[in-house]
Amino acid sequence: MKKRYKLKKSISKLISKIFIIIIVILGILIIKKHNPKLINNIKNEIFNKSLNFIKINKLSKKIIGKEVLYLNSDENKMVNSEEFQNSTIEKYFDGERVKVATNAPIGTIESGIVIYKGPKENFNETIIVQGIDGYNIWYGNIENSDVKPYEYLNKNSLIGSSKNEYIYLLIEKDGKYIKYEDYKKNKN
Repeated sequence: MKKRYKLKKSISKLISKIFIIIIVILGILIIKKHNPKLINNIKNEIFNKSLNFIKINKLSKKIIGKEVLYLNSDENKMVNSEEFQNSTIEKYFDGERVKVATNAPIGTIESGIVIYKGPKENFNETIIVQGIDGYNIWYGNIENSDVKPYEYLNKNSLIGSSKNEYIYLLIEKDGKYIKYEDYKKNKN
């Protein structure tokens, strides 16, 4: 008798949860149909602005004693990102265009978490890594990338290869863009 009562109770809870999910989905579809601008605004907030994972991890380390957001992959292949120092670097939109060999392996210039992977206007396929120093570093014109969003990468981790003889590099913090050379000077 007790088992039958528990079974009925758990089935009714499951049905209630399913109905709630259906109601939420229908609500979203109704809002989308009647107010497409709201959905676009939500998408822009989610996809075009990044959370500050560094602050979240510092807070979690303070409260529970460890960082909670990094999905660390020990399988990260390492490359030497110092090759940019001897490359031709020129201004490109808000960032810079770095001359590299075609299909050159591209590594991160700082440890951090991948906060975006996808196409960006003028930068082609782009990977954005929020460095442990708080800078967002964009690597554009990348192909053959196996990194995943919210994956933690160590400095010099392989993120992909250059699509042609250029990669696009953009370094920003708090809406301010800085040159690669100035970034390197600040690190030393």
